[in-house]
Amino acid sequence: MPGRNGGTPVEPGLIARLSGAARYVIAGVTPEGWMSPGQPVEPSAPPSEPAIRTFDYPVGANIRLQPRSTEPIGFGTLRALGDACELARILIEARKKQIKKLTWNIAGVDGSDGGTPARSIESFFRYPDREHDWASWLGLLLEEMLVIDAPSIYRRQTRGGGLYSLDVVDGATIKLLIDETGRTPEPPNPAYQQVIKGIPAWDLTTDELLYVPANVRANHLYGCSPVQQIMITVNTAIRRALFQYNYYQEGNIPDALLAVPETWTPAQLKEAQRWWDEAMAGEESLALRRKMKFIPGGEKLVMTKTAPLFDEADEWLARVTCFAFDVSPQPFIKQVNRATAGVQQEAAVEQGAQPTMQWVKSVMDRIVQRWFGHPELEFAWEDVADVDPNVQSQIDDRAIKNRSSTINEIRADRGDPPVPWGDEPPAPGKPEPDPDPIELEDDTGSGGDQDGVSAAVAEKIAAGRARSRRAFAP
Repeated sequence: MPGRNGGTPVEPGLIARLSGAARYVIAGVTPEGWMSPGQPVEPSAPPSEPAIRTFDYPVGANIRLQPRSTEPIGFGTLRALGDACELARILIEARKKQIKKLTWNIAGVDGSDGGTPARSIESFFRYPDREHDWASWLGLLLEEMLVIDAPSIYRRQTRGGGLYSLDVVDGATIKLLIDETGRTPEPPNPAYQQVIKGIPAWDLTTDELLYVPANVRANHLYGCSPVQQIMITVNTAIRRALFQYNYYQEGNIPDALLAVPETWTPAQLKEAQRWWDEAMAGEESLALRRKMKFIPGGEKLVMTKTAPLFDEADEWLARVTCFAFDVSPQPFIKQVNRATAGVQQEAAVEQGAQPTMQWVKSVMDRIVQRWFGHPELEFAWEDVADVDPNVQSQIDDRAIKNRSSTINEIRADRGDPPVPWGDEPPAPGKPEPDPDPIELEDDTGSGGDQDGVSAAVAEKIAAGRARSRRAFAP
């Protein structure tokens, strides 16, 4: 029907539909175009839905009772693999010992010593859960990370609401909750549930429980531990060890094959075999696998040879397992030259200890800054290198010769006072100056008043001495 000015009136709601459809139209894309990609299908999520989801989580993920039920591998399986595989257990304990022996302190994020609050937090961490000392408590946390990657720290409060203790909770009892976007709900909404005997027992918020997996993935709720990463290898190693164990206990290859006349029937063979086994053992067991077997093919005795008990397969399993835990495979493989062993050891420390140290620092920083309420403080590892003195001397000499460090910088790392001629590296081809005898200053000094010594080097010396005092303090 023509409008007042002769035009055709617009159908009610047409503009609204066109403007809504415009959201899904890609400019310039038309069906008539050559090999056109076409317009995308209109999204089905209603406009009232919140932001995009972080991953395509299973429908009803929060309703499922058991923790990690959305994963193909359960916590129980990971625990069993970590305990049953001797090699994996050795490497787990080695990594725990390596981290537990390191020294640390609480310092200011601006480089200061942190003052009284830092010393108070250090005192608290001597017994974080009021039961275990720092090394034992850290071992509990590392166990949860290395085996199931579900480290959980419960904030136990006093009646007045203050921090009483930090309890490491079995991560296998913690079920993760998510909101409609797949994210962890923020307080006061519950973010976790502890499941006891298959029943959800308590709701916990992120203010009450710190859940800190080391290896998170965008398409999974739960972390992926080193044990899970090499699950097939660990299974193979377990079965390989059982094969070797059974060889020494009972064996699984017959020691001899007795050939009988070819005229014997299978029934006669079976009867003779049964008689022989009963005469030798009297009962069926795994030991029967190694007993002499009756076979047709002439009257003769055939002695068999067992497969090698230890071969390249054992070394391969050791290498893969050590690689997963970032530990040097040197103790488990054939002898290598000293240079190769040194490279492997340095790589293991750099690739293994450093990432684990960074993870521990991130966990402790969250505790210090959130639960202790000191955002100006941080957890810091002591810069104490566990290196052979002769090796360290060679490293220092190389650093000076290639001009990557000055003599005073190296002396500062050692906590030694500077020398007047040590601020500049020697020129290429120029012999180093003979050191003049100098009088060492008092250890309580900062080292910044000597002539020819930069303030930066003096501060570094003072920091090194402070670290040494704390590391070796009773």
